[in-house]
Amino acid sequence: MDGRVQKPIADFGQKKFGAKFPDTITEAGLAGLLSKDNPNQGLIASLKAKINISIEKHSSRGIIVHGHEDCVGNPVNDKRHKQNILEVGEVIASMFPRIAVIPVFVKRKGKVWTVEEL
Repeated sequence: MDGRVQKPIADFGQKKFGAKFPDTITEAGLAGLLSKDNPNQGLIASLKAKINISIEKHSSRGIIVHGHEDCVGNPVNDKRHKQNILEVGEVIASMFPRIAVIPVFVKRKGKVWTVEEL
């Protein structure tokens, strides 16, 4: 959701998958919400429906699961946040086994946000 990381993620998606106009599905703290032991099934169903639209109607060839430093929606340390992202990446990969799922963490170096593949 955080606008500070949208461009670095879009740039990464353009390079990784050749996406001229990458789709985005955002929710504050999504990595934390979905990595919990008993995630909200309505949230999962909504996410799955949105990803299906992206894949089936917009011909998306990959999914980037990301989180970032200073996340207010998932206020955990970076190590835990990265673990959340990896867990959610596995959940999404199990829902869409025929498409690449890339977990990444966005961090700030000075004023520049950079994408780190996990």
